[in-house]
Amino acid sequence: MKHIWRGSLIDDGELLDNLRRLPDEINDTLQESLKTEDVLDACEKLSAVMLEYKDEKMKAALAEDECENPKEFLAELADNISRKSLTTKLCAELGTDRPFEIKRINYRTQNFEAWSPMGVLVHITAGNSIVVAPMAAVEGLLTGNINIIKVASNTGSFAAWFFSELSKYSNISKFIYMLRVSSKRKDVISEIIANADCVSVWGGEDAVSAIREMTPKGIPIVTWGHKISFAYVTPDSMDSAISGLVHSVCRNEQQSCSSPQCVLIDTDNTADVDKFAKMFSEALNSCGIPQKTPDLAQCAEITTVTELHKSDIYFNGGDIIEADDHTYRLLICYTPKFMPSPLFRTVWISPMPHNEVIKRLRGMRQYLQTAGLACNINDLAMLTDLLYRAGVTRVTPVGSMSVSYTGEPHDGVFAMPRFLKRVSMRTELPLTGILNLSELREPEEMHFNGKIQGKADYPPVPENGTRVLMKSGGTTGEPVYCSYTQNDFDKYIIEPSIEALLSRGLDPEKDVLADVLKCGNLYGGLNCFISVFDKMNAPHLSISGLDNFGMVADFMIKGKATAILGAPSYILRLFEENADKFKKYGRIKKIFFAGEHMSDGQKEYLKSFGLETLVPVLYGANETGSMGISCDYCPSGVYHVCSDIQHLEILKMDEDKPVDEGEVGRLIFTGFKRENGHTERYEIGDTGRWVEGPCQCGRKQPRFELLGRYGDVIRMGGTFFNYQKIGKILSDDLKYSGRLQLILERAGLNEKMIFCMENISISSEELTKVLLNSGYDSFMKTVPTGLVEIEARILSPDEFIINNVSIKLKSIIDRR
Repeated sequence: MKHIWRGSLIDDGELLDNLRRLPDEINDTLQESLKTEDVLDACEKLSAVMLEYKDEKMKAALAEDECENPKEFLAELADNISRKSLTTKLCAELGTDRPFEIKRINYRTQNFEAWSPMGVLVHITAGNSIVVAPMAAVEGLLTGNINIIKVASNTGSFAAWFFSELSKYSNISKFIYMLRVSSKRKDVISEIIANADCVSVWGGEDAVSAIREMTPKGIPIVTWGHKISFAYVTPDSMDSAISGLVHSVCRNEQQSCSSPQCVLIDTDNTADVDKFAKMFSEALNSCGIPQKTPDLAQCAEITTVTELHKSDIYFNGGDIIEADDHTYRLLICYTPKFMPSPLFRTVWISPMPHNEVIKRLRGMRQYLQTAGLACNINDLAMLTDLLYRAGVTRVTPVGSMSVSYTGEPHDGVFAMPRFLKRVSMRTELPLTGILNLSELREPEEMHFNGKIQGKADYPPVPENGTRVLMKSGGTTGEPVYCSYTQNDFDKYIIEPSIEALLSRGLDPEKDVLADVLKCGNLYGGLNCFISVFDKMNAPHLSISGLDNFGMVADFMIKGKATAILGAPSYILRLFEENADKFKKYGRIKKIFFAGEHMSDGQKEYLKSFGLETLVPVLYGANETGSMGISCDYCPSGVYHVCSDIQHLEILKMDEDKPVDEGEVGRLIFTGFKRENGHTERYEIGDTGRWVEGPCQCGRKQPRFELLGRYGDVIRMGGTFFNYQKIGKILSDDLKYSGRLQLILERAGLNEKMIFCMENISISSEELTKVLLNSGYDSFMKTVPTGLVEIEARILSPDEFIINNVSIKLKSIIDRR
């Protein structure tokens, strides 16, 4: 007889020796963590193997376990263990697909919680279903536990194949043991239970009782006992219920706990009971589902129950309708009766008015599971409520009583929370903005080797649509349409944005934040941050980047705003056009900006209004989501990589090789957890360089300095100019605090750089002198020789050219 020991097959002769080593092996394995992502990957790959239906060992194992309809069985199991289904199950049962991350539970306090594995989970499975052991182990692996699965001695061939295959992936093998031993081997069972932190038992009361006796005190026992299910039918729904009920009775001979054993009619009229029984028998006669023949003991039980009912008819009334070939029998009662059935198309039918449901069923409440309900919409809420109060845990249509949906509770509870403990952590150490303690650990090393992608390679919108659709701003080139699942949206937009705002000083308890990011046209901006602030439970004014700057200022003052989120060019104009209002109001103390650089001169201008905080918060794009967040220890333009969702490479400007230390290069991002819109090695169009050394905030994510768009580097007169460096010259030497837009034009055989500025009085000659005196060699090489001509052009606010989608300033306009 073969067992599975840490993923490998062993025989009976090796079992006892291995058991003696079990405590030491467990202690070694508990030093490691089983990653949820690895389990999901392994299950997804095994799902594909089962769907291919080519593995001969798999087919042989199913035959040994006498599996009927193996292809149908495998298709259902493959769907249940697919990544999509298991992710849904994790979120439904644990509220997250990352259960072991120690996360902040309140954005106003430093209280952290997580799920944590119990340790060793012992499963005592039933022998009447070959799917129980595999699914029990998958739940145990998803909860990070070491799993010791006891299966019946006369079954388990498929489970052994399943565990052997699953153990091929990652380090999963260390977390799987399967023992094919008889329940009489109490010595073996006691030894494995002695190592348990939790015991999960499938079976009847005697089996559960025996395990309780072997389990040390204080060790939790999770029981999955036998259950009874039934159909409840109102008289006006009998016709519509018949065909579905036949399917639920015959599909697997009532072997599932969710199969109907009784039909209860919402009536006190025996004529309704007889009418239904006749209709039901006629439908069973024409049923095309082949019957599985019961064995001798099962036949004896059917005969005994049938004969006893014949005796009962003489005293309490009723009837029996039995097929000529004995393939089914209906045990009809004229008084309310609720009884377990001997199965194999043996069904009790009796009246039970709805006002007697609780009285009649409550005594069996610990055994009740599914009620297949057939009624009209007027009775649905009332009957469902009564059935729940009687003890039922599932209400379904009569035709799909054994069908479940992904994430559905089982027997009134979720399994996985019972295999975990909820842990908490508080600290007085400063964790400003840190949402997850994984940020304090070194990120996992990753490598991607595919071709560099750009906007032309961006994935199309899925044919069936998407949860969130955004369009890139189109500041540089044609926009792309960006699709996000809800999971993507949470991971790539919501959570990093919350962390960024908290890290840079937003107080969700005291601040009222005015959001003046652009909305509409499928742009992320304000639309995304409404979700961010709602998740934070932070007061916010969703104003958007309206063209009426006076109205925006009035909205802020009316709403008691203390902080602003927006693009620098928009915020600057907002303050310029409402200077008197804001100086009088005096309550705006914080500005959080993103999407554009803000010069020192611009910051000084805004600080004249009493502002105390002027910080960039987030580096992101509609197509990639969030890529970096800044903290209080990050200088302007420096960000931490969002390493839990993004991988960053910085490649040389002229070849696809990593930059040298301190070298500026192209930023290449891989959003490795994206479901929709997944990109690998995506060239975002920005330049930057690595920032070496640890950050005082405690985060271990690498840092990089953002140095602008590729387009910020201009080639004119045979040399290169950097927009950001030009802006710094104006800020430092002219104390210029307004917007700067460069227009590049031809000037005969040479070229002209037009400086569009505001709120300054300066001639082209004066500007040229300042630029030459700055020492910037690009001007020194080109301006004196006439290769580049400088022109100063002073504009009114409305004359600047902006991007209509993002309302960002178009910093460089090349008309050559």
